[in-house]
Amino acid sequence: MNSIVKKAAIAIGLAPALAALFLVGVVAAFAVPNDAVIKNLNDRPEVLYARRADNGRVIDADTECIGMSIGLELSAPAADLLHRAVKAQSLYGCAALPPYFSGSKTQKVLDYFRYWHGYLLISRPVLSVMPYNDLRGYLFTLSLGLFGWLLWRIGEDFGAKTALALAAPFVVLNAMGLMVVATKATSWFLAIGAGLYLSRRKSAEAPLLFFFILGALTAYFDFFTAPAFIFCFAAMVSALYEIRAGRKPSWATFILSGVFWGAGWAGLILVKIAIADALLDAPVWGNFVEAALFRVRGETADVDSFIPGAALYENIAAMKTFWGPVAVIAFLILPVATKARRARWAGLVRSRSVCLGIAATPLLWMEVFTNHTQIHAAFTQINYAPAFMLAALVLAGSRALPPTA
Repeated sequence: MNSIVKKAAIAIGLAPALAALFLVGVVAAFAVPNDAVIKNLNDRPEVLYARRADNGRVIDADTECIGMSIGLELSAPAADLLHRAVKAQSLYGCAALPPYFSGSKTQKVLDYFRYWHGYLLISRPVLSVMPYNDLRGYLFTLSLGLFGWLLWRIGEDFGAKTALALAAPFVVLNAMGLMVVATKATSWFLAIGAGLYLSRRKSAEAPLLFFFILGALTAYFDFFTAPAFIFCFAAMVSALYEIRAGRKPSWATFILSGVFWGAGWAGLILVKIAIADALLDAPVWGNFVEAALFRVRGETADVDSFIPGAALYENIAAMKTFWGPVAVIAFLILPVATKARRARWAGLVRSRSVCLGIAATPLLWMEVFTNHTQIHAAFTQINYAPAFMLAALVLAGSRALPPTA
């Protein structure tokens, strides 16, 4: 208990330093000159505002366009750099970009101060020297390289079947969007980077401070794409290495890790809102609360139902026509199709395996934020990954899972 209290105190002490560092980073991203960024965004505009964003969902394409317009000088007259960075104005959707690139200043401008927009630390410097289409290639190469590195490590430690089982969900899920779309790729980097760190961590002590920092970085970089995925992907890798070390992953450690991660994530979001409220003459807290409530059960024409399971269904339905049935067969049917596989599930239940909780947490997240996860189904379906990973491990009979006996 003393160790937990000490780590909580350290986390509280870290928070102001992280907030200051985050703010400096965002201001630096906004300081990147606009002319080169605009030129490179407009190099092949059809790539930026194509109505697909690699998933067929218009709203997710619009989210990328919104994110790429943040940091541009949209205010007239332009505010000082600090206020611009905190206010984080954006154009709304892809339709506003072509007129803006043509010199029009009549488009609707929104204040998007709810997020830190840490992804700009990657996108704006890169866009100052290369076109947006090349940025996507750069993100894909880096994403695939990091994921390949993690799979190689897991294959070395657990065998090829385990590595393939952990990779399999990303064949059918919309991982490509997270690998190439600038506002989403940083979520992928955080999850895979966390896995790489945890795969070589030697201490048997719970990595609570690591999860606090991971939560803070999630608040900084993630565009509310898949926060639960980032946490649970790291928790799954951590649990597998606990099993490899001969220790049973505990529910207490998983819950405490979630508390520390949640404190980092929610705490740094609230710090951002507090900074915005202090600097801006706007109803910042009211806007934040309204947006948060909307993402839970906000009424909109884009959401057909709020019955339990609606968000889970929409994320399956948003998969490509071919990959939806493949996902159902590979991760829902085949893992329970034989007596041996059902025995593995029974063993997980009997042993009260924490892996079951890790797999279920992002599914619960999707149901809580049901409005958001139905509207953005093509990106939020990544929350299926931990559950699909566990199903694939059962299907493969991986030695990363505890014995069924």
